[in-house]
Amino acid sequence: MMTLPVYIFIGSFLTALPLTWLGLRWVRNYRIREAKTQAKVLVEKAQDGAKEHRADANKRMDEFRHQAERRFEKDTRKINQKINVLDSKLREKEGRLQKKLNQREDIFKRKLSVVDSQDALAQRKQQKLDQLLEEKRKIESEFRHKLSQLSSEDEESIRGKLAENLIQEERRRSSKRAELILEEAHADAEREARYYLSRALNRFARPYCAERGIGIVYFPNAEARKKVVGDDRQNLIAVERICGVDISINEELNSASCLGFDPVRRELARASLEKLIHERVVNEKRIEDIVTKTKKDLFKRIRQDGNKLANELGMKDLHPEIRNMMGALRYRYSFSQNQHYHCAEVGWLCGLLSSELGVEQKKGRRAGLLHDIGKAMDHSMEGGHAVIGADFIQTNGESEEIVHAVRAHHFDEQPNSDLAYLVIAADAMSGARPGARRSTIDSYNQKMADLQNIGNSFEGVVSTYILSAGREVRVVVDSGRVDDVAALDLSRKIAQKIEEECSYPGQIRVTVVRESQAVEYAR
Repeated sequence: MMTLPVYIFIGSFLTALPLTWLGLRWVRNYRIREAKTQAKVLVEKAQDGAKEHRADANKRMDEFRHQAERRFEKDTRKINQKINVLDSKLREKEGRLQKKLNQREDIFKRKLSVVDSQDALAQRKQQKLDQLLEEKRKIESEFRHKLSQLSSEDEESIRGKLAENLIQEERRRSSKRAELILEEAHADAEREARYYLSRALNRFARPYCAERGIGIVYFPNAEARKKVVGDDRQNLIAVERICGVDISINEELNSASCLGFDPVRRELARASLEKLIHERVVNEKRIEDIVTKTKKDLFKRIRQDGNKLANELGMKDLHPEIRNMMGALRYRYSFSQNQHYHCAEVGWLCGLLSSELGVEQKKGRRAGLLHDIGKAMDHSMEGGHAVIGADFIQTNGESEEIVHAVRAHHFDEQPNSDLAYLVIAADAMSGARPGARRSTIDSYNQKMADLQNIGNSFEGVVSTYILSAGREVRVVVDSGRVDDVAALDLSRKIAQKIEEECSYPGQIRVTVVRESQAVEYAR
């Protein structure tokens, strides 16, 4: 029963399999034919599109070619026009140059003719000069012959006298010319100097308060004075020994004065005494503690003052030792002028003068600030403060230019740079400022005596007068021993000797007075 359906299924399957294969084959062939047909259509469309694009491209290319040709023709016309314009300008320029050349040739020919005529004239003048020289030689020969006949002296002695007279006359003329040139140079130099100094001073606005530095301690009462002084001055002796100064007590004014060569030690003693006044018990141990603490505070203040000064003038690279010395100048005075502020003032002034005259401003400030640093140590070393200060800053790395300016600012070394002379000028400006310094009567009298002795030390001087508080030296000479030429030379020598031997701010005028008498008798 089951076999028949199986056979039927197998027969159906075997019959359907070829039919399915044939159907699939027909479908595949149909799709292939359909694809070929579509591909053919696409190829034909692509060919038609390519033809259209080719035609469009050819059309655009033709239009671009026509535009390029038109643009080329237009640019060519412009270039040709420019070439024509340049060609016409070139021809005009050639014409002008040719015209100038022709004019130059005419001028050259005229000048050549003038030179030829001048050459001929020079030859004629040379011939005439030769004739005159020959006549001169004949006249001189005849003159010498007649002179030897008339005079008892020989020709050489007469020639020597004539030469000496000519030399004396030429010396007088040269002296007058030199005097005139010097007066003009001094007038011009003074005018220029006043101009630049006024410009620098108008730019200088640093405040200054005169600090006189009186090292005196006033006690509030007699009990405080006795407490600080101690029995038999034992406390005072301890302060003197530790601080290295002498202390003078004035019982009437109830005060103490600190005396000594070292300004820092004087300040140390003064500050220590002021602190001891407020102590309840004063003995040697307490004095040592107070002085030690005061010394630390003082050295700290010195470093701060030096750093403040260096920062104020923009010198960040200043050596620490130099800073300390600049701080120590706070307690050094010259003619009652505080040298700490004086150095700062000179630094600013020298910097301003340097900027006015084309010298490097930083170097001017540096040299001006350091110029008097030797005064902080001249009490303990031999030599002038300029030399001491120059050696000190040279040891601490300052440049040779700055060292020379410091060493030469009092002419211990001959100044040979603009910077050195600017330091001298700035130092004189700071010292000569009204109110900057106060001289004592003794120093003033000594200065007047020195100037008078210098004037009287020269031969032919009758008397010497000091005028205008030492600003002018007037010398009266014997007219029989000193002539006009010698008077001019004498004024120079006196001024030079004053510069070498005296120290003074500003300048001193030297005037030589010579009486001239013309005597004639009516017969």
